[in-house]
Amino acid sequence: MPNVRVIKIVFDTELKTYEVPAFRGAIIDVVGREHVVFHNHIGDDQFHYKYPVIQYKTEGKKASIVCIKDGVDEIHHFFQNNTGKILIHGQPRSINVDSIKINKFELQVWDTHFRYYLKKWIPANSENYLKFQKIEGLSKQIQFLENILIGNILSMAKGLDWMVDKPIEVEITSIKNQFWTKMKKTNMMAFDIYFKTNVFLPFDIGLGKGSSMGFGTICKQLENKKL
Repeated sequence: MPNVRVIKIVFDTELKTYEVPAFRGAIIDVVGREHVVFHNHIGDDQFHYKYPVIQYKTEGKKASIVCIKDGVDEIHHFFQNNTGKILIHGQPRSINVDSIKINKFELQVWDTHFRYYLKKWIPANSENYLKFQKIEGLSKQIQFLENILIGNILSMAKGLDWMVDKPIEVEITSIKNQFWTKMKKTNMMAFDIYFKTNVFLPFDIGLGKGSSMGFGTICKQLENKKL
């Protein structure tokens, strides 16, 4: 089973949630578009469909970057070129490190289950959401979401070169919130959910659509949350 390095960098840059795409663009301007892992695009109109190892987020109203696996090595391109300022919506903002958290995780399927909180998770596009709405019964709707979440975990595993050799189990124990959000100017249905799985997942990384821009972030479930 692979060991995966994860670095979470929180900056002193004030950032609202809707500004994350602009923050991403500002970082790309600093490092240069030749470093593909920062934007996952090949050329102007081709997308590199691979799990993002550089993810842009907000943390306590501050800008944050989560670097995973190869992204840990690639982030030095930003620090080499950082002048302490970036432009967001044409306005200069400071970009100095406020805190760094370094972890190493072993990706593995276990015989026990781990509990997580998944916030702003976008499980499906608009077309699949219509299918979700047509499903009769809450239990079948949850099963539909569970299957998508398993697929998200498998996509992450493939992107991190982890060959999963055991069945992945997922149980959504509670849907805390369900709401519309915008991603790339498109309305998408997002969920805040509690779930358990037999996979140990790295905290702070993203699952599902928009994971490179703060959607679907995995958080540790609080111990006093009984579900």
